[in-house]
Amino acid sequence: MQPAETVPPTADSKGETMTHRMTAGVATLAALLAATPAWAQSSNRGLQTVTDGAKVTGHMTIDFNSRSVRNTNGLDVYTIEALTVADLMAYAGSAQRKPEDTITYSLRIDVNNPANPSQIAKEVAILRGETPIDEGGRYQPESGNLRLDIVKGQQSSGKFGGVIQGREVTRWWELGEQINRASKAADKLYSRTVNGKVVTIQVKNPDPLAFQGLVLAPGPFSFLPQTRVSGNLDYDYELGNWLTDNNGITFQYAIGNQAYTDKVTGSIRYVEEEGNFTDAKGQSRNYTGYYDYNMRFNEAVVKPEEAFFGGENNDADVEAFFGTVEQDQAGIYGRVYYLDSEDGCKREKNESGQMECIGPTKSEVYWDLKPVKLTYTQLGNWFKLEPLTIGPFNDE
Repeated sequence: MQPAETVPPTADSKGETMTHRMTAGVATLAALLAATPAWAQSSNRGLQTVTDGAKVTGHMTIDFNSRSVRNTNGLDVYTIEALTVADLMAYAGSAQRKPEDTITYSLRIDVNNPANPSQIAKEVAILRGETPIDEGGRYQPESGNLRLDIVKGQQSSGKFGGVIQGREVTRWWELGEQINRASKAADKLYSRTVNGKVVTIQVKNPDPLAFQGLVLAPGPFSFLPQTRVSGNLDYDYELGNWLTDNNGITFQYAIGNQAYTDKVTGSIRYVEEEGNFTDAKGQSRNYTGYYDYNMRFNEAVVKPEEAFFGGENNDADVEAFFGTVEQDQAGIYGRVYYLDSEDGCKREKNESGQMECIGPTKSEVYWDLKPVKLTYTQLGNWFKLEPLTIGPFNDE
């Protein structure tokens, strides 16, 4: 919404009424933010269902300078132009990662007025600080004072904690070595119910992105309280997919005196193909691949005795497992598109002895996701987790 002073005055009574309402609306939002911190507003909104038809849209540019021969600082830069999370909040800013060392965040957060979501307060909070990465690939936000600061209204600060265990393999030329080391490890089974049938697939030596006692800082609303996250998002190198097992990813939090636990299960399937789509601004965009989200909240758990696997990944079962059916269940669905380029890339020898780019040097990323039957707390928690994983999630 434009500031009230940009509305031209008019003698028309209808225009005066409109100007008065807009001014009053801005004043109300300003008073709300001045009187209380943003995270303390309208706590009961957290249990309301996200507005029907609302989407998660946005654009991020990733410059993989560590893979480029044209850049000497070696910093990978993730620049979020806008990541709009329905009518809840929006991120803008950047994160800079020195691979295998640190990732440093500076993401500004706009918030929607819970009483009138069409009203937006700019840069109410900032997600900032460092997350050191140890030799084992563990991201440690508490050690680097990663925090969510409320910078307008009554100022406050909440810290992140725990550990994110990054993937063990972050470069394709290490994959062969990792598979050899893991050759004695058991393959892992993944099951889900599709159209009333239990579908099970097998993944060879998955690499977990693990959340170990991870603590999400509270804010920028009271219905986004401190939340503990545990579980794995496993990576399948054979097909490039992400999956959860039956344990899922668990979010534990309390609103008022009531404790809640959400379990997220499902898959994020990678599809490598070229095409185009229309972004949130109506612009046609090209892509070289996309992630297809099928992440469900609190779906029925498959019983171990039902998760029978016959020994082969039947094509029909794989398609059913990753399919786009049953998207009326509570969850997050849709696509995140990638346009990758390899200009000026560093090269390594592949298994055939040929020199090959070690990965894209630049990726244009576009979110186009749809939350279904989620509460604002569930959606907000997921999209406080996603920025913390942009490093390991986008490794090649």
